[in-house]
Amino acid sequence: MVATALLAAIVATACASYGTIGAVLAQRPDGRLFVRDTPLALASSNAGIQPGDEILLIDGRDVRAMDAKGVHHALEGDVGDSVHLTVLRGEQVTRITLHLTPAPPMRKTE
Repeated sequence: MVATALLAAIVATACASYGTIGAVLAQRPDGRLFVRDTPLALASSNAGIQPGDEILLIDGRDVRAMDAKGVHHALEGDVGDSVHLTVLRGEQVTRITLHLTPAPPMRKTE
């Protein structure tokens, strides 16, 4: 899958209440958004989202109309906040509500 932007929705900040959906996402040039990975014990894996799923809508907004920054903004919030996703898996469309989990600490790269 070729993607113009790899969106790491697993982001840590200094704010202790920062939440994440806990997924690595890739957005194609046509704006379609796909799940690349769902690390265990974070919101996406807890809700059953799987690598390969296509996210169609975030809180009712079409992801094809969002750039990488817009997608990130739509998915951010405090721990416990809800995000409503409409997901396509194969030919089945599913609506999933995620409750943001704490962002894992960022590891230093040397």
